[in-house]
Amino acid sequence: MAKTGPIIVLDPGKEQTKGNEALFMNIASARAVASLVQSTLGPKGMDKMLIDKLGNVNMTNDGVNILKDIGIENPAAKMVVEVARSMETTAGDGTTSSVILAAALLDKAEKLVKKGIHPTMIANGFRMAEEKALVLLNESAICVTAENQGKILRQVAVTSITGKAPDSQKELLADICVKAAEVVEDDGFVDVRTKIIRVVELQKRIEETEVVEGIALNAGALSRKAPLVVKNPKIALLDIEITAGKTKTGSVMVVSSPEERQKLIDNERQTVLEVTQRIIDTGATVVFTTKAVKPHVLEVFDKHNIFVSRPIEEKTIENISYATGARIVRNPKEISEADLGEAGLLECIAHNNSGKTFVRDGKNSKVATIVVRGETLQHADSVDTAIDDALWVIKSVIEDGKVVAGGGAAESELCKGLRAYATTVSGYEQHVISAFADALEEIPKTLIKNAGLDVIDLSLALRAEHTKNKNAGINVFTGKITDMAEAGVVDTFRLKQNMIKAATEAAVMILKIDDMLRATHKAQIPNAPPQHLAASYNGMAPPQMNERR
Repeated sequence: MAKTGPIIVLDPGKEQTKGNEALFMNIASARAVASLVQSTLGPKGMDKMLIDKLGNVNMTNDGVNILKDIGIENPAAKMVVEVARSMETTAGDGTTSSVILAAALLDKAEKLVKKGIHPTMIANGFRMAEEKALVLLNESAICVTAENQGKILRQVAVTSITGKAPDSQKELLADICVKAAEVVEDDGFVDVRTKIIRVVELQKRIEETEVVEGIALNAGALSRKAPLVVKNPKIALLDIEITAGKTKTGSVMVVSSPEERQKLIDNERQTVLEVTQRIIDTGATVVFTTKAVKPHVLEVFDKHNIFVSRPIEEKTIENISYATGARIVRNPKEISEADLGEAGLLECIAHNNSGKTFVRDGKNSKVATIVVRGETLQHADSVDTAIDDALWVIKSVIEDGKVVAGGGAAESELCKGLRAYATTVSGYEQHVISAFADALEEIPKTLIKNAGLDVIDLSLALRAEHTKNKNAGINVFTGKITDMAEAGVVDTFRLKQNMIKAATEAAVMILKIDDMLRATHKAQIPNAPPQHLAASYNGMAPPQMNERR
Protein backbone atom coordinates (compact mmCIF):
# COMPACT_ATOMS: atom_id res chain seq x y z
CA MET A 1 0.00 0.00 0.00
CA ALA A 2 1.45 3.34 -1.05
CA LYS A 3 2.27 5.79 1.67
CA THR A 4 0.71 9.24 1.53
CA GLY A 5 2.17 12.51 2.72
CA PRO A 6 0.83 14.56 5.61
CA ILE A 7 -2.76 15.75 5.23
CA ILE A 8 -2.97 19.53 5.63
CA VAL A 9 -6.44 20.61 6.78
CA LEU A 10 -5.83 24.17 7.99
CA ASP A 11 -4.53 27.09 6.00
CA PRO A 12 -0.79 27.33 6.76
CA GLY A 13 -1.25 31.10 6.95
CA LYS A 14 -3.40 30.85 10.09
CA GLU A 15 -2.24 30.63 13.68
CA GLN A 16 -4.03 28.10 15.90
CA THR A 17 -4.24 28.06 19.69
CA LYS A 18 -6.03 25.10 21.27
CA GLY A 19 -7.31 23.79 24.58
CA ASN A 20 -6.39 25.30 27.90
CA GLU A 21 -3.78 27.49 26.29
CA ALA A 22 -6.50 29.32 24.36
CA LEU A 23 -8.71 29.53 27.45
CA PHE A 24 -5.97 30.91 29.68
CA MET A 25 -5.01 33.44 27.01
CA ASN A 26 -8.59 34.74 26.89
CA ILE A 27 -8.82 34.86 30.68
CA ALA A 28 -5.61 36.89 30.83
CA SER A 29 -7.13 39.34 28.34
CA ALA A 30 -10.25 39.73 30.51
CA ARG A 31 -8.12 40.36 33.59
CA ALA A 32 -6.16 43.00 31.68
CA VAL A 33 -9.39 44.84 30.79
CA ALA A 34 -10.57 44.76 34.40
CA SER A 35 -7.24 46.11 35.62
CA LEU A 36 -7.76 49.20 33.46
CA VAL A 37 -10.92 50.26 35.30
CA GLN A 38 -10.66 48.52 38.68
CA SER A 39 -9.12 51.49 40.44
CA THR A 40 -12.06 53.74 39.41
CA LEU A 41 -14.74 51.83 41.36
CA GLY A 42 -16.52 53.58 44.20
CA PRO A 43 -16.62 57.11 45.59
CA LYS A 44 -12.93 56.94 46.45
CA GLY A 45 -11.95 55.62 43.01
CA MET A 46 -9.23 57.23 40.91
CA ASP A 47 -9.63 59.05 37.58
CA LYS A 48 -8.09 58.22 34.22
CA MET A 49 -6.56 60.79 31.88
CA LEU A 50 -7.42 60.04 28.25
CA ILE A 51 -5.57 61.92 25.50
CA ASP A 52 -6.76 61.61 21.91
CA LYS A 53 -4.75 62.01 18.69
CA LEU A 54 -5.35 65.76 18.65
CA GLY A 55 -4.04 66.17 22.19
CA ASN A 56 -7.45 66.79 23.75
CA VAL A 57 -7.50 65.68 27.39
CA ASN A 58 -10.46 63.99 29.05
CA MET A 59 -10.39 63.03 32.73
CA THR A 60 -13.03 60.50 33.74
CA ASN A 61 -13.74 57.56 36.03
CA ASP A 62 -16.65 56.28 33.96
CA GLY A 63 -15.80 52.70 33.02
CA VAL A 64 -17.58 52.51 29.67
CA ASN A 65 -16.02 55.76 28.43
CA ILE A 66 -12.55 54.55 29.37
CA LEU A 67 -12.99 51.22 27.61
CA LYS A 68 -14.47 52.82 24.50
CA ASP A 69 -11.70 55.37 24.11
CA ILE A 70 -8.61 53.20 24.61
CA GLY A 71 -9.25 51.08 21.50
CA ILE A 72 -9.11 47.40 22.53
CA GLU A 73 -8.17 44.91 19.78
CA ASN A 74 -8.10 41.53 21.53
CA PRO A 75 -11.31 39.54 20.69
CA ALA A 76 -11.80 38.14 24.21
CA ALA A 77 -11.19 41.56 25.72
CA LYS A 78 -13.82 43.01 23.38
CA MET A 79 -16.35 40.53 24.77
CA VAL A 80 -15.72 41.90 28.25
CA VAL A 81 -16.06 45.47 26.95
CA GLU A 82 -19.47 44.51 25.56
CA VAL A 83 -20.50 43.70 29.13
CA ALA A 84 -19.86 47.33 30.06
CA ARG A 85 -21.74 48.59 27.02
CA SER A 86 -24.76 46.41 27.76
CA MET A 87 -24.82 47.73 31.33
CA GLU A 88 -24.68 51.30 30.03
CA THR A 89 -27.63 50.59 27.74
CA THR A 90 -29.86 48.72 30.18
CA ALA A 91 -29.01 50.23 33.58
CA GLY A 92 -27.05 53.40 32.80
CA ASP A 93 -24.48 52.62 35.50
CA GLY A 94 -22.56 49.71 37.01
CA THR A 95 -20.22 49.31 34.04
CA THR A 96 -17.05 49.05 36.12
CA SER A 97 -18.45 46.57 38.65
CA SER A 98 -19.76 44.31 35.87
CA VAL A 99 -16.34 44.16 34.19
CA ILE A 100 -14.65 43.44 37.54
CA LEU A 101 -17.13 40.63 38.26
CA ALA A 102 -16.66 39.07 34.79
CA ALA A 103 -12.88 39.07 35.20
CA ALA A 104 -13.17 37.65 38.75
CA LEU A 105 -15.40 34.81 37.54
CA LEU A 106 -12.87 33.91 34.84
CA ASP A 107 -10.01 34.11 37.31
CA LYS A 108 -11.78 31.63 39.59
CA ALA A 109 -12.58 29.45 36.57
CA GLU A 110 -8.90 29.28 35.63
CA LYS A 111 -8.01 27.91 39.06
CA LEU A 112 -10.78 25.32 38.80
CA VAL A 113 -9.57 24.21 35.36
CA LYS A 114 -6.07 23.76 36.74
CA LYS A 115 -7.58 21.50 39.41
CA GLY A 116 -9.02 19.29 36.68
CA ILE A 117 -12.63 20.53 36.42
CA HIS A 118 -13.82 20.72 32.81
CA PRO A 119 -14.86 24.20 31.48
CA THR A 120 -18.32 22.85 30.56
CA MET A 121 -18.87 21.79 34.16
CA ILE A 122 -17.75 25.23 35.34
CA ALA A 123 -20.16 26.91 32.92
CA ASN A 124 -23.04 24.79 34.25
CA GLY A 125 -22.10 25.67 37.82
CA PHE A 126 -21.99 29.37 36.96
CA ARG A 127 -25.49 29.14 35.50
CA MET A 128 -26.78 27.48 38.68
CA ALA A 129 -25.10 30.14 40.81
CA GLU A 130 -26.51 32.93 38.64
CA GLU A 131 -30.05 31.63 38.99
CA LYS A 132 -29.73 31.31 42.76
CA ALA A 133 -28.06 34.73 43.09
CA LEU A 134 -30.98 36.43 41.32
CA VAL A 135 -33.42 34.77 43.73
CA LEU A 136 -31.35 35.88 46.73
CA LEU A 137 -31.07 39.40 45.31
CA ASN A 138 -34.83 39.67 45.02
CA GLU A 139 -35.24 38.49 48.62
CA SER A 140 -32.79 41.10 49.93
CA ALA A 141 -34.32 44.00 47.94
CA ILE A 142 -35.96 46.97 49.65
CA CYS A 143 -39.40 47.88 48.26
CA VAL A 144 -40.12 51.46 47.18
CA THR A 145 -43.53 52.80 48.24
CA ALA A 146 -45.36 56.03 47.56
CA GLU A 147 -44.37 57.25 51.04
CA ASN A 148 -40.62 56.70 50.70
CA GLN A 149 -40.15 57.08 46.93
CA GLY A 150 -38.99 60.71 47.04
CA LYS A 151 -36.43 59.97 49.74
CA ILE A 152 -35.10 56.83 48.02
CA LEU A 153 -34.86 58.52 44.62
CA ARG A 154 -32.71 61.22 46.14
CA GLN A 155 -30.56 58.65 47.95
CA VAL A 156 -29.96 56.52 44.87
CA ALA A 157 -29.11 59.64 42.82
CA VAL A 158 -26.60 60.82 45.44
CA THR A 159 -25.01 57.35 45.51
CA SER A 160 -24.62 57.39 41.73
CA ILE A 161 -23.19 60.93 41.59
CA THR A 162 -20.72 60.45 44.47
CA GLY A 163 -17.20 60.29 43.11
CA LYS A 164 -18.17 61.61 39.67
CA ALA A 165 -18.93 65.24 40.51
CA PRO A 166 -17.78 67.60 43.30
CA ASP A 167 -19.03 66.35 46.68
CA SER A 168 -20.23 69.83 47.59
CA GLN A 169 -22.72 69.77 44.70
CA LYS A 170 -23.88 66.15 44.67
CA GLU A 171 -27.07 66.81 46.66
CA LEU A 172 -28.02 69.76 44.43
CA LEU A 173 -27.46 67.67 41.29
CA ALA A 174 -29.44 64.78 42.79
CA ASP A 175 -32.41 67.08 43.47
CA ILE A 176 -32.23 68.38 39.88
CA CYS A 177 -32.26 64.85 38.47
CA VAL A 178 -35.20 63.79 40.65
CA LYS A 179 -37.19 66.88 39.64
CA ALA A 180 -36.51 66.28 35.93
CA ALA A 181 -37.60 62.65 36.22
CA GLU A 182 -40.78 63.59 38.06
CA VAL A 183 -41.65 66.15 35.36
CA VAL A 184 -41.49 63.61 32.52
CA GLU A 185 -42.80 60.54 34.40
CA ASP A 186 -45.74 59.03 32.56
CA ASP A 187 -47.68 56.25 34.27
CA GLY A 188 -44.62 54.84 36.03
CA PHE A 189 -42.29 55.13 33.03
CA VAL A 190 -39.46 57.64 32.58
CA ASP A 191 -38.12 58.25 29.06
CA VAL A 192 -34.58 59.47 29.73
CA ARG A 193 -33.43 59.35 26.11
CA THR A 194 -35.95 61.69 24.48
CA LYS A 195 -37.87 63.53 27.20
CA ILE A 196 -34.94 64.81 29.28
CA ILE A 197 -32.67 67.12 27.31
CA ARG A 198 -29.29 68.30 28.55
CA VAL A 199 -27.73 71.58 27.42
CA VAL A 200 -24.14 72.44 28.37
CA GLU A 201 -23.23 76.04 29.18
CA LEU A 202 -19.62 77.00 29.95
CA GLN A 203 -18.00 79.72 32.04
CA LYS A 204 -20.64 79.28 34.73
CA ARG A 205 -20.49 77.81 38.22
CA ILE A 206 -21.63 74.21 38.70
CA GLU A 207 -24.10 75.28 41.38
CA GLU A 208 -25.96 77.32 38.71
CA THR A 209 -27.04 74.08 37.01
CA GLU A 210 -30.84 74.03 36.79
CA VAL A 211 -33.80 72.10 35.42
CA VAL A 212 -36.40 73.76 33.20
CA GLU A 213 -39.87 72.38 32.58
CA GLY A 214 -39.86 72.47 28.81
CA ILE A 215 -37.07 73.14 26.33
CA ALA A 216 -34.21 75.56 26.97
CA LEU A 217 -32.11 76.77 24.03
CA ASN A 218 -28.78 78.58 24.05
CA ALA A 219 -30.06 80.79 21.24
CA GLY A 220 -32.01 84.03 21.33
CA ALA A 221 -34.03 85.97 18.80
CA LEU A 222 -32.44 86.89 15.49
CA SER A 223 -34.02 90.35 15.50
CA ARG A 224 -34.14 92.97 18.24
CA LYS A 225 -37.70 93.72 17.19
CA ALA A 226 -38.89 90.17 17.90
CA PRO A 227 -41.36 89.64 20.77
CA LEU A 228 -39.72 88.29 23.91
CA VAL A 229 -42.90 86.57 25.16
CA VAL A 230 -45.31 84.64 22.95
CA LYS A 231 -48.36 83.03 24.55
CA ASN A 232 -49.74 79.86 22.95
CA PRO A 233 -47.21 80.00 20.12
CA LYS A 234 -47.77 78.31 16.76
CA ILE A 235 -44.33 76.93 15.96
CA ALA A 236 -42.84 76.34 12.49
CA LEU A 237 -39.64 74.32 12.17
CA LEU A 238 -37.47 74.85 9.07
CA ASP A 239 -34.46 72.73 8.18
CA ILE A 240 -33.74 74.66 4.99
CA GLU A 241 -32.89 78.21 3.99
CA ILE A 242 -35.76 80.32 2.70
CA THR A 243 -34.75 80.77 -0.96
CA ALA A 244 -36.29 80.83 -4.40
CA GLY A 245 -34.86 77.41 -5.16
CA LYS A 246 -31.63 76.43 -6.86
CA THR A 247 -31.04 75.75 -10.52
CA LYS A 248 -29.94 72.35 -11.75
CA THR A 249 -26.38 71.32 -11.00
CA GLY A 250 -23.96 72.57 -13.63
CA SER A 251 -26.43 74.94 -15.26
CA VAL A 252 -25.28 78.43 -16.31
CA MET A 253 -27.48 81.51 -16.57
CA VAL A 254 -26.38 84.13 -19.10
CA VAL A 255 -27.60 87.74 -19.09
CA SER A 256 -26.93 90.32 -21.78
CA SER A 257 -27.29 93.55 -19.79
CA PRO A 258 -27.23 94.97 -16.26
CA GLU A 259 -30.95 95.63 -16.51
CA GLU A 260 -31.67 91.99 -17.26
CA ARG A 261 -29.48 90.91 -14.34
CA GLN A 262 -31.34 93.26 -11.99
CA LYS A 263 -34.63 91.89 -13.25
CA LEU A 264 -33.53 88.34 -12.37
CA ILE A 265 -32.50 89.50 -8.89
CA ASP A 266 -35.84 91.21 -8.36
CA ASN A 267 -37.73 88.11 -9.53
CA GLU A 268 -35.77 85.90 -7.14
CA ARG A 269 -36.38 88.33 -4.29
CA GLN A 270 -40.10 88.37 -5.06
CA THR A 271 -40.22 84.56 -5.05
CA VAL A 272 -38.49 84.48 -1.64
CA LEU A 273 -41.00 86.97 -0.26
CA GLU A 274 -43.87 84.83 -1.57
CA VAL A 275 -42.42 81.80 0.24
CA THR A 276 -42.08 83.91 3.39
CA GLN A 277 -45.70 85.03 3.06
CA ARG A 278 -46.79 81.41 2.73
CA ILE A 279 -45.16 80.66 6.11
CA ILE A 280 -46.94 83.66 7.63
CA ASP A 281 -50.30 82.61 6.14
CA THR A 282 -50.16 79.31 8.04
CA GLY A 283 -50.62 81.29 11.26
CA ALA A 284 -47.12 80.68 12.58
CA THR A 285 -46.05 83.05 15.36
CA VAL A 286 -42.64 81.45 16.03
CA VAL A 287 -40.06 80.17 13.54
CA PHE A 288 -37.10 77.98 14.50
CA THR A 289 -34.59 77.29 11.76
CA THR A 290 -31.26 75.54 11.33
CA LYS A 291 -30.19 77.91 8.53
CA ALA A 292 -29.49 81.62 8.26
CA VAL A 293 -32.36 83.99 7.49
CA LYS A 294 -31.70 86.83 5.03
CA PRO A 295 -32.28 90.42 6.22
CA HIS A 296 -35.13 91.19 3.81
CA VAL A 297 -36.91 87.99 4.89
CA LEU A 298 -36.41 88.83 8.56
CA GLU A 299 -37.84 92.29 7.92
CA VAL A 300 -41.10 90.73 6.69
CA PHE A 301 -41.32 88.50 9.77
CA ASP A 302 -40.73 91.54 12.01
CA LYS A 303 -43.62 93.40 10.39
CA HIS A 304 -45.93 90.54 11.37
CA ASN A 305 -44.49 90.35 14.93
CA ILE A 306 -43.16 86.82 14.41
CA PHE A 307 -40.36 85.48 16.60
CA VAL A 308 -37.44 84.06 14.55
CA SER A 309 -34.63 82.27 16.35
CA ARG A 310 -30.96 82.34 15.59
CA PRO A 311 -29.82 79.19 13.73
CA ILE A 312 -30.02 76.14 16.01
CA GLU A 313 -28.59 72.61 15.76
CA GLU A 314 -30.46 69.82 14.01
CA LYS A 315 -30.70 67.82 17.24
CA THR A 316 -32.30 70.79 18.99
CA ILE A 317 -34.94 71.22 16.31
CA GLU A 318 -35.74 67.51 16.62
CA ASN A 319 -36.30 67.98 20.36
CA ILE A 320 -38.66 70.89 19.70
CA SER A 321 -40.51 68.76 17.16
CA TYR A 322 -40.94 65.97 19.69
CA ALA A 323 -42.19 68.30 22.43
CA THR A 324 -44.55 70.46 20.39
CA GLY A 325 -45.74 68.10 17.66
CA ALA A 326 -44.40 70.35 14.90
CA ARG A 327 -43.23 68.69 11.67
CA ILE A 328 -39.75 69.63 10.45
CA VAL A 329 -40.22 71.26 7.05
CA ARG A 330 -37.56 70.87 4.36
CA ASN A 331 -39.53 72.55 1.56
CA PRO A 332 -41.05 75.85 2.77
CA LYS A 333 -43.16 76.12 -0.41
CA GLU A 334 -45.23 73.17 0.84
CA ILE A 335 -45.68 74.26 4.47
CA SER A 336 -49.22 74.18 5.84
CA GLU A 337 -51.04 74.83 9.11
CA ALA A 338 -50.93 71.09 9.88
CA ASP A 339 -47.12 71.32 10.12
CA LEU A 340 -47.19 73.74 13.04
CA GLY A 341 -46.58 72.75 16.64
CA GLU A 342 -48.10 74.16 19.80
CA ALA A 343 -46.88 75.12 23.27
CA GLY A 344 -48.14 77.03 26.25
CA LEU A 345 -45.50 79.78 26.34
CA LEU A 346 -42.32 80.97 24.65
CA GLU A 347 -39.95 83.25 26.56
CA CYS A 348 -36.72 84.80 25.35
CA ILE A 349 -34.03 86.38 27.51
CA ALA A 350 -31.89 88.71 25.42
CA HIS A 351 -28.20 89.02 26.26
CA ASN A 352 -25.96 91.10 23.99
CA ASN A 353 -25.84 89.28 20.64
CA SER A 354 -27.07 85.95 22.04
CA GLY A 355 -29.62 84.94 24.65
CA LYS A 356 -31.75 82.05 25.84
CA THR A 357 -35.12 80.83 24.68
CA PHE A 358 -37.55 78.70 26.70
CA VAL A 359 -40.44 76.72 25.22
CA ARG A 360 -42.77 75.57 27.98
CA ASP A 361 -45.82 73.28 28.12
CA GLY A 362 -45.38 71.54 24.79
CA LYS A 363 -48.71 70.15 23.67
CA ASN A 364 -47.31 66.86 22.37
CA SER A 365 -45.28 65.63 25.34
CA LYS A 366 -43.86 66.67 28.69
CA VAL A 367 -40.18 67.52 28.32
CA ALA A 368 -37.58 68.73 30.82
CA THR A 369 -34.24 70.38 30.06
CA ILE A 370 -31.28 70.26 32.42
CA VAL A 371 -28.95 73.21 31.81
CA VAL A 372 -25.54 71.81 32.83
CA ARG A 373 -23.14 74.58 33.78
CA GLY A 374 -19.41 74.42 34.42
CA GLU A 375 -16.42 76.72 34.44
CA THR A 376 -14.54 74.61 31.86
CA LEU A 377 -15.47 71.94 29.36
CA GLN A 378 -13.94 69.24 31.58
CA HIS A 379 -15.99 70.35 34.59
CA ALA A 380 -19.17 70.46 32.53
CA ASP A 381 -18.46 67.02 31.03
CA SER A 382 -17.93 65.44 34.44
CA VAL A 383 -21.18 66.94 35.73
CA ASP A 384 -23.03 65.87 32.58
CA THR A 385 -21.77 62.28 32.95
CA ALA A 386 -22.80 62.20 36.61
CA ILE A 387 -26.27 63.54 35.76
CA ASP A 388 -26.69 60.98 32.99
CA ASP A 389 -25.90 58.09 35.35
CA ALA A 390 -28.17 59.52 38.06
CA LEU A 391 -31.10 59.87 35.65
CA TRP A 392 -30.79 56.24 34.60
CA VAL A 393 -30.74 54.91 38.16
CA ILE A 394 -33.74 57.10 39.05
CA LYS A 395 -35.53 55.68 36.01
CA SER A 396 -34.74 52.13 37.19
CA VAL A 397 -36.10 52.77 40.70
CA ILE A 398 -39.33 54.34 39.46
CA GLU A 399 -39.98 51.53 36.98
CA ASP A 400 -38.85 48.56 39.14
CA GLY A 401 -39.93 49.77 42.58
CA LYS A 402 -36.93 48.10 44.24
CA VAL A 403 -33.49 49.04 45.56
CA VAL A 404 -30.70 47.22 47.38
CA ALA A 405 -28.19 48.40 49.95
CA GLY A 406 -24.96 49.80 48.48
CA GLY A 407 -21.37 49.82 49.65
CA GLY A 408 -20.87 46.14 48.77
CA ALA A 409 -23.76 45.07 51.03
CA ALA A 410 -25.75 43.38 48.25
CA GLU A 411 -22.74 41.39 46.99
CA SER A 412 -21.80 40.32 50.52
CA GLU A 413 -25.32 39.08 51.18
CA LEU A 414 -25.25 37.10 47.94
CA CYS A 415 -21.89 35.59 48.93
CA LYS A 416 -23.35 34.34 52.20
CA GLY A 417 -26.41 32.88 50.50
CA LEU A 418 -24.43 31.18 47.70
CA ARG A 419 -21.99 29.58 50.13
CA ALA A 420 -24.93 28.11 52.03
CA TYR A 421 -26.51 26.97 48.75
CA ALA A 422 -23.26 25.30 47.63
CA THR A 423 -23.42 22.88 50.59
CA THR A 424 -26.72 21.53 49.26
CA VAL A 425 -25.29 20.73 45.82
CA SER A 426 -23.27 17.60 45.08
CA GLY A 427 -20.47 17.09 42.56
CA TYR A 428 -18.12 19.58 41.00
CA GLU A 429 -20.86 22.24 40.89
CA GLN A 430 -20.43 22.69 44.64
CA HIS A 431 -16.89 24.01 44.11
CA VAL A 432 -18.01 26.16 41.17
CA ILE A 433 -20.82 27.84 43.13
CA SER A 434 -18.41 28.58 45.97
CA ALA A 435 -16.04 30.10 43.42
CA PHE A 436 -18.91 32.26 42.10
CA ALA A 437 -19.46 33.54 45.64
CA ASP A 438 -15.75 34.34 45.99
CA ALA A 439 -15.88 36.27 42.71
CA LEU A 440 -18.78 38.40 43.96
CA GLU A 441 -16.72 39.28 47.01
CA GLU A 442 -14.26 41.08 44.70
CA ILE A 443 -16.66 44.04 44.52
CA PRO A 444 -16.54 45.00 48.24
CA LYS A 445 -12.83 44.13 48.35
CA THR A 446 -12.18 46.57 45.48
CA LEU A 447 -14.18 49.29 47.25
CA ILE A 448 -12.06 48.78 50.37
CA LYS A 449 -8.81 48.76 48.40
CA ASN A 450 -9.65 51.92 46.44
CA ALA A 451 -10.42 53.72 49.70
CA GLY A 452 -6.96 52.86 51.04
CA LEU A 453 -8.35 50.70 53.85
CA ASP A 454 -7.26 47.29 55.18
CA VAL A 455 -8.74 44.70 52.81
CA ILE A 456 -8.27 41.60 54.96
CA ASP A 457 -9.58 42.96 58.25
CA LEU A 458 -12.60 44.75 56.79
CA SER A 459 -13.51 41.82 54.52
CA LEU A 460 -13.60 39.47 57.50
CA ALA A 461 -15.55 42.00 59.56
CA LEU A 462 -18.06 42.41 56.73
CA ARG A 463 -18.58 38.65 56.52
CA ALA A 464 -19.18 38.43 60.24
CA GLU A 465 -21.62 41.36 60.26
CA HIS A 466 -23.72 39.78 57.52
CA THR A 467 -24.68 36.97 59.83
CA LYS A 468 -26.74 39.61 61.68
CA ASN A 469 -27.51 42.40 59.18
CA LYS A 470 -28.19 41.88 55.46
CA ASN A 471 -27.64 45.61 54.72
CA ALA A 472 -24.14 45.82 56.22
CA GLY A 473 -21.63 47.45 53.88
CA ILE A 474 -18.41 49.43 53.73
CA ASN A 475 -18.56 53.11 54.56
CA VAL A 476 -15.46 54.22 52.67
CA PHE A 477 -15.53 57.66 54.31
CA THR A 478 -15.38 56.38 57.89
CA GLY A 479 -13.68 53.05 57.23
CA LYS A 480 -16.30 51.17 59.27
CA ILE A 481 -18.99 48.55 58.65
CA THR A 482 -22.32 50.39 58.49
CA ASP A 483 -25.98 49.67 57.79
CA MET A 484 -26.03 51.19 54.31
CA ALA A 485 -29.82 51.36 54.08
CA GLU A 486 -29.95 53.51 57.22
CA ALA A 487 -27.01 55.58 55.94
CA GLY A 488 -28.94 56.29 52.73
CA VAL A 489 -26.47 54.51 50.42
CA VAL A 490 -28.56 52.42 48.03
CA ASP A 491 -28.18 51.00 44.51
CA THR A 492 -30.84 50.05 42.01
CA PHE A 493 -32.13 46.48 41.85
CA ARG A 494 -31.83 46.55 38.06
CA LEU A 495 -28.14 47.48 38.22
CA LYS A 496 -27.21 44.49 40.40
CA GLN A 497 -29.48 42.13 38.50
CA ASN A 498 -28.03 43.08 35.10
CA MET A 499 -24.48 43.05 36.49
CA ILE A 500 -24.85 39.39 37.50
CA LYS A 501 -26.48 38.41 34.21
CA ALA A 502 -24.03 40.24 31.94
CA ALA A 503 -20.88 39.14 33.79
CA THR A 504 -22.00 35.50 33.91
CA GLU A 505 -22.89 35.51 30.22
CA ALA A 506 -19.48 36.87 29.25
CA ALA A 507 -17.66 34.37 31.49
CA VAL A 508 -19.61 31.40 30.09
CA MET A 509 -19.01 32.49 26.49
CA ILE A 510 -15.26 32.69 27.04
CA LEU A 511 -15.19 29.36 28.92
CA LYS A 512 -16.71 27.61 25.89
CA ILE A 513 -13.88 28.70 23.58
CA ASP A 514 -11.25 25.97 23.23
CA ASP A 515 -9.78 26.81 19.84
CA MET A 516 -8.68 30.08 18.26
CA LEU A 517 -7.72 30.54 14.61
CA ARG A 518 -6.08 33.80 13.69
CA ALA A 519 -5.32 34.90 10.14
CA THR A 520 -1.80 36.25 9.68
CA HIS A 521 -0.58 38.87 7.24
CA LYS A 522 1.58 37.50 4.44
CA ALA A 523 4.70 39.51 3.82
CA GLN A 524 5.31 40.49 0.20
CA ILE A 525 8.04 38.40 -1.43
CA PRO A 526 11.02 40.67 -2.17
CA ASN A 527 12.34 40.75 -5.74
CA ALA A 528 9.67 38.30 -6.92
CA PRO A 529 9.72 37.49 -10.65
CA PRO A 530 6.86 39.01 -12.71
CA GLN A 531 5.11 35.67 -13.23
CA HIS A 532 4.62 35.37 -9.45
CA LEU A 533 2.85 38.71 -9.07
CA ALA A 534 -0.92 38.67 -8.55
CA ALA A 535 -1.58 41.30 -11.24
CA SER A 536 0.19 39.53 -14.08
CA TYR A 537 -0.31 36.75 -16.60
CA ASN A 538 2.94 34.94 -17.34
CA GLY A 539 4.87 38.09 -16.76
CA MET A 540 2.48 40.29 -18.82
CA ALA A 541 0.24 42.79 -17.05
CA PRO A 542 -3.40 42.49 -18.20
CA PRO A 543 -4.64 45.49 -20.25
CA GLN A 544 -7.42 46.42 -17.85
CA MET A 545 -4.89 46.86 -15.06
CA ASN A 546 -3.03 49.51 -17.10
CA GLU A 547 -6.23 51.42 -17.81
CA ARG A 548 -7.20 51.88 -14.15
CA ARG A 549 -6.72 55.24 -12.50
